Amino acid sequence: MVQTMSETSVQEKLRAGITAVKNGDRVQGRALLEAVLATDERNEKAWLWLSGAVETAEERQICLENVLAINPENTLAQKGLAKLGPPAPEQLAGAGRVQVVRREYAPLSTASALLYPDDHIKTWEWRDPTAVPDKATTAGYQARESYQDIWTKAVPICGYCAQELVPEDTHCPACRKNLMVSAFRYPNASSSLTILWVLLLGVGQLFVLQVLYNILARHNLYTAVGSGLVAVLFVVLAGGVHFRQSWAHLSAIYALVAVILVLLLRWVLPTDLETLGLASLDPAIQDFLLPLTTGLGQTLHVFILAGTLLALFYAVFKAAPDFDRVTARQVATLTKGPKTAADFNAAAAQLARNGVWATAVLHWQNAAAKAPEQLAYQESLGRAYAQLGFFERSLDVLQGALKRSGSAERQAAIQQQITAVQAKMEQQTQQAK
Repeated sequence: MVQTMSETSVQEKLRAGITAVKNGDRVQGRALLEAVLATDERNEKAWLWLSGAVETAEERQICLENVLAINPENTLAQKGLAKLGPPAPEQLAGAGRVQVVRREYAPLSTASALLYPDDHIKTWEWRDPTAVPDKATTAGYQARESYQDIWTKAVPICGYCAQELVPEDTHCPACRKNLMVSAFRYPNASSSLTILWVLLLGVGQLFVLQVLYNILARHNLYTAVGSGLVAVLFVVLAGGVHFRQSWAHLSAIYALVAVILVLLLRWVLPTDLETLGLASLDPAIQDFLLPLTTGLGQTLHVFILAGTLLALFYAVFKAAPDFDRVTARQVATLTKGPKTAADFNAAAAQLARNGVWATAVLHWQNAAAKAPEQLAYQESLGRAYAQLGFFERSLDVLQGALKRSGSAERQAAIQQQITAVQAKMEQQTQQAK
């Protein structure tokens, strides 16, 4: 059996291969670098130096394209491809699997994005040198539709267990899970929500300053306690809004309106308590109301009023949609947002952690189709199929990944998964008997 090179051995062979190429021994250098790539097929440096050891322009182009598939920003590979020029039609016809790689780069400025949009997008073709023409067994992941199962039918299926559903189902007839799930209309919180909870936290901090003012300047413990309770209230509301709690959003609106009204009374009502008819009130209440109806703390009150007005504006007009919830059936479907293979893989992993395996399968299917060279996506898809009981599909995907793997260690791990799936399939067959 082929033994996997250790990391130290890989680095030694890589250094030896680079040295051989530098010394002009391209045969020895090529042998060493290909040995490295047999273990680590995504070794950027090995592909780059191998381009200097191969004999034909076609092979050199394949090596450089593989470098860019690993690291699109490798300037040496970009310059090397530019020197080679476009490939001949016959080269494209005889090459292995071709994948168009597209990457968008963040513009340096808004003006740059508007004036030169094409400068922020780069595309190139990645050609698999291991693919053999007319050999389907060496191609990347391709969904086989020769199966006659739920995945080939255009029907709604349970997002958890892939059971076929009818429109009347509110609970899955197989796994019995509730399909009617309440979720936010917009899964990702907006920037307005962030601004709102920061403003609420800021209002709470202003009331902390009010506490200090009442203690240090007015020597009034009662009003300090009242301001302290208001400060705690806004800190709690800020936390609730941060976690998108509807009660916190509604309570924040009421609290902000109350604070604004109390502060505005300071400029509307007279400051004489007897004129207000408040002289008969308890002294503690008088002490709490007096700072709001006198001219003390003018600047602090202005800041509190400005903060509460701005927070109220965001709570009512900007962040309200973040708290909208909708109820929908938990059927297997692609979520909005993912575009790249990595995005689909991340979404699938999160869905699998939540037990929504059928929906995770759809995302891993897209990830594997968008990036056939990433065997990890195929392995995850195979495990997901097995989790749902689609053992034949699982074996098909895992065996395809096994054939394409160039690492003995990786092959052993995939083979272990295949053995486990075969055992489950055999157990299912015995139970059916």
